[in-house]
Amino acid sequence: MTIFDPEFGMFNKILDLSGLGFLKHAWLGDMHTALGTLLFILIWSGFGWGLLFYYAGIKGIPEDLYEAANLDGASGLMLHLKITVPLLSPVIAVQVTLAIVTALKQMETVFLTTNGGPGDSTQFLAVYLYNKAFSASQYGYANAISILFILICLIATYLSNKLIRSDAAEY
Repeated sequence: MTIFDPEFGMFNKILDLSGLGFLKHAWLGDMHTALGTLLFILIWSGFGWGLLFYYAGIKGIPEDLYEAANLDGASGLMLHLKITVPLLSPVIAVQVTLAIVTALKQMETVFLTTNGGPGDSTQFLAVYLYNKAFSASQYGYANAISILFILICLIATYLSNKLIRSDAAEY
């Protein structure tokens, strides 16, 4: 992620040009800013997919439902609460499940940018698992971590789907 490079990165160059050069530093190399910078990268990289899903879901809602609600005197907020949100609940369920699983299995970006450092400030479970298996050659320990990792993903997915379905049942 060369945008956050301490010497040649575009983010530090923008800070220089805007007169905030005193804020320049190694964003991914500092223990206090590495996790926030990494989360910004991860959110930015997944933002397009989420937007695409929600856009497709909204385009799939028939316009005549909104017209009928407008004729009945529904306000803009009521249109969203009574039409948009309930009809988008399957999309929301898929997006929440994908976000949870993606967050839990995040490995590539972390490994390539910080490898869990500085210190352990950006040590995600998947990177820890990889390091135990392939750097420390602790295959049994890594296997146990992977089984727990799968169980955590399954439980998180089940709970998020249960929560979303119970919210959708209210509508």
